[in-house]
Amino acid sequence: MTNGLKIDIGCGSCKKDGYLGVDILDVPGVDHIVDLRTESLPFPDKSVASVFSSHFLEHIADPTRIFAEISRVSMEGAMLELWTPYAWSNSAFIIDHKLFFTEDHYLHMCNWYVDFWKNILHARWALLEFQYVITPAVLAELAHNNVDLDFAIRYHKGVVAEFCARIEISRDDRADAVSIPRRTFSLDRDSTRYLLPDRVSSAPSVASLNAAINKFSSTKAS
Repeated sequence: MTNGLKIDIGCGSCKKDGYLGVDILDVPGVDHIVDLRTESLPFPDKSVASVFSSHFLEHIADPTRIFAEISRVSMEGAMLELWTPYAWSNSAFIIDHKLFFTEDHYLHMCNWYVDFWKNILHARWALLEFQYVITPAVLAELAHNNVDLDFAIRYHKGVVAEFCARIEISRDDRADAVSIPRRTFSLDRDSTRYLLPDRVSSAPSVASLNAAINKFSSTKAS
C-alpha cells in the first residue's frame, strides 16, 4: 500500500494534495486528461492505493463503468473516498447534475447485491462509513428547535450539505461478510467526525403500528 498510487478522479483545478489528477478538462492540476465515460484510467491493474473523488460522480448519468475501472486499478485494501452532494440538498439539483446520490447507491453495491456487483467490479467493495457534513448554522438550528439529528438526516430536506462514502476494496474471497457502515457527522469535511447512533431496521410491533394508524387517521376508509 505504501507504494501504491493516489489518484483524484474528476479533480478539475482543485486536486487533492499528494494525488495524481484525472479529469476531462486540460486545466492546472490535471495530470491525465481522460474522458472516463468512454476511456479507461491510465494506470496498471492493481496499482492504486487510494482513490479520491469530489463532486464528480453526480455529473455522470451511469457511473458503473467508472466504478469498474476504479476496481481494476485498485490494489488489495485500496481505500476510496467518494464525495457528492447529498440527494436531499438544494445543491444536488443544480445544472448538469445527472445522478442524485443517497446511501442506497452504495448499499446496493456493497451490501444488498454483493454477488451481482462482484461480477461487474471483480472485487468486493466493503462499505466502511457514511460521513455527513452538517453546516454549523443548520446544526444549531436543529438543536434550537429540538429536532433529533438522526431523524432529520433520514426524513428532512436541506440538512446534509454533502456526504462521503468510504469504501475498502478487496479481492479476497474470504472477505464476503457484509459490514454495517458506521455513520458520522461533521461541520466540514476535515473537522472532527462524531458518531451517529446505529440504525436498527425492524418491523414495528402491532401495538405501535396501530397507535400510529390511529394518530394519523380520523376514521377507516370505506
